[in-house]
Amino acid sequence: MAKGKIRYMKELLPSEQTWLIRAVVRIMLSDNVIDKKEMVFLKRISKVVFHDKESDDTLDEIGRMIRGKQVPELKPLKVEDPEHIIYMLNILVSSIFANDQKIDEEVKNYFLAGLKLGMTYDILTLKLAYQKERFRIKMLQREIDEDIRQLADQWKEGRKNKE
Repeated sequence: MAKGKIRYMKELLPSEQTWLIRAVVRIMLSDNVIDKKEMVFLKRISKVVFHDKESDDTLDEIGRMIRGKQVPELKPLKVEDPEHIIYMLNILVSSIFANDQKIDEEVKNYFLAGLKLGMTYDILTLKLAYQKERFRIKMLQREIDEDIRQLADQWKEGRKNKE
C-alpha cells in the first residue's frame, strides 16, 4: 500500500495535515514564543497546503494560538500509511531544532505528539537522537564555513598589504 516517500505536507490526508500543524505549533510554543526561524519553518511546511474553507479555519485557529500563546491540545491520530507516519515524525523532530536550539519542553511535546501517533518511546528516542546528530553536524559545518571565510579575509588583507 505504500506509495513511496512523502516529500510534502500536501501529500498527507487533510486530517493529518491539520493534526501535524497543530502538533508543530504545540512543540514550538513550548517556550511561549515562536521566533522568526520557527515561523519560516511553519510557513515552509504548510506552503501550498491550505486552500479550502476548512483549511482557512485551521489557519485562523493556528494564528490565534500563536498570537495568544495558546498551546493546542492533541488528540490521538490513527495513521494507516507508514510513509505518512515517517514524514510526520520527521517534521515533528525537525520542529524541535527549527530555531537552532533544543528546549526540554519541546522535547516533551515531541514525545507527547509521537505517542499520540501510536509510536513507541524507542522509535521516538531514535528519531530524536538522529536529528540531534544532524543538528550537531550542521552547527559544526557552520563553524568550519566561518573559519574558511575568516581565512579568505586574511588572504585578501595580505594581498592588499603587499600591493
